[in-house]
Amino acid sequence: MNPLLASYLANINELTTTTKNGEKAGDSYIHPKLKNLGSVSLVLIREAVAPVVFRNAEQEITDIEWLDDLYVRAVPNKFKYIERNRGLQILRALGVGGRLPQNKTVLYKGQNPSDAFDLNTLVFGDSANYDNRVLPVRAAVNYSDALSLLPKDKCVDETFHNRAMEDGTLFDAESKKNSDNLFTRHFIKPGTLMVQVLSTRGQVLPEIGLKHLLLSVGMAGSYGGQTSVTGINIRTHVVGLYGGKFEQAITSPYELLRALQGRDGNDVMAAKASLHELLQAAHDLAIQGAEVAAWQAELIAAFNQSGSALEQEYKQAQPKVAGLFDQWFQ
Repeated sequence: MNPLLASYLANINELTTTTKNGEKAGDSYIHPKLKNLGSVSLVLIREAVAPVVFRNAEQEITDIEWLDDLYVRAVPNKFKYIERNRGLQILRALGVGGRLPQNKTVLYKGQNPSDAFDLNTLVFGDSANYDNRVLPVRAAVNYSDALSLLPKDKCVDETFHNRAMEDGTLFDAESKKNSDNLFTRHFIKPGTLMVQVLSTRGQVLPEIGLKHLLLSVGMAGSYGGQTSVTGINIRTHVVGLYGGKFEQAITSPYELLRALQGRDGNDVMAAKASLHELLQAAHDLAIQGAEVAAWQAELIAAFNQSGSALEQEYKQAQPKVAGLFDQWFQ
């Protein structure tokens, strides 16, 4: 890790602080360390490498009107849900967390908050009902929308399908009539590039949390709906990692899209270079994507090696993260 990043991240040994609420010796309470100035943004390009389906209730691909045109809009949870789940799997593989299924976090009387909350909770956020209380943990990392670099009409296509009976016909044996189960599937075309920003502020994310995020983001995966049809459909490219005392408007994907108007939206390398140029000028610290990707590759290699220094770092962090939640909520 670039040593300059440390000034924008939390210290794993100082996750809590004590505040007095009275004059007596025991009049105090423990809570997460107060936030300090510092923001780190991980800027990514999500490349469709197979048809991708990002939609809500309607059958069309979700879009948003911006800059007098329509752009594909992948809302944050389209990526966060998959990567939060991958984070749980990483902790399970190392035996340091992930005890409960995603979105099924529950605590029973007599349990400690750390029986459910772990490093994944710190990075991605969570909540649980516990003894007539709700225990909320705000995510240290915020996901933005992912926006296509080109207008929607250049990124989306459709195909026509039918939900046939098992015998391969459209005759419904139950109702004894022809089925009308015909539908159109809208999808994002392979080659589409989308920009997304993952950011942390307030110095609440420790270094091991940033490493966990990079492992959870990974290099590729199955995202969106109907993945049983498309399989691996998104490749992730790192534009760079950017830090500063204050947040900058340019780290909004909407502002990045505005700044990229008129530039090539089909070439990954050109898009990365253009984005890095814009972001570097606005931040105190700028680490180019190639350096971050090399660090990410080292983390993946270390994760695959039993007994590595990374594994030990995860195991050393576990009781410290557990102490944060147990002292905070009990």
